[in-house]
Amino acid sequence: MTSKGGKESDALARAFGALVEGLTFYDLANVAVAEMRVKVAFEELGRRKKEQLGRLEGVAGSGAKAAAVMPGIYPINVVSKVECYVCGFAADTKAMPNTCPNCGAARYAFEKEIALTKAWEIAAEAGRKLAILFGESAAHSGGRTKAVLEELARDEEGQAVQAARQLDELRT
Repeated sequence: MTSKGGKESDALARAFGALVEGLTFYDLANVAVAEMRVKVAFEELGRRKKEQLGRLEGVAGSGAKAAAVMPGIYPINVVSKVECYVCGFAADTKAMPNTCPNCGAARYAFEKEIALTKAWEIAAEAGRKLAILFGESAAHSGGRTKAVLEELARDEEGQAVQAARQLDELRT
C-alpha cells in the first residue's frame, strides 16, 4: 500500500469512528434521558449521524466501518450505563430494564436527567471537533472520498452553529 493509501485509510478510519461514536452516543442518550425535548434533540442528531454515515459508506463501502477508530469526541461514558436512583442497581443502557430487578422501581428510576442546554452544548462542541476531524481527513484523501469528507466538514460546521444558536436561545 502506498503512503497516500495508508493515510487515506487512516483518515477514513477516523471519520468512520467519529460517525459511529456519534451515532452510538445519540442512540444511547435517547434511551437514557428522561426529558422528552432532550430525547427529541438526541433522536434528530442521531438521524443526522446515520445519514452522514450512509454518505461516507457510499464512497468507502460498509466494510470500512470495521476499521473505525473512535476519537473520544462524545461523552459516551455518561450514557452507556444507567443506575436506579432508588437502590443504585447499575445496568448497561442497551439493557435498561422496565423495572429494577433489585428493588422493583419503574423504568423511569433509571432515566438520566440531562438538561436541554447540556444536549446542545454537547452537539455544538462535537460539531466543531468533527468539522476539524473531517477537514483533516479530507486533506489526506482524494477523489470522491475527499469531496464527501469536505461536505461532512461543512455539515458539521453548520450543525455546530445551529446547536450554538439553540443553546443561546435557551440561555436568554
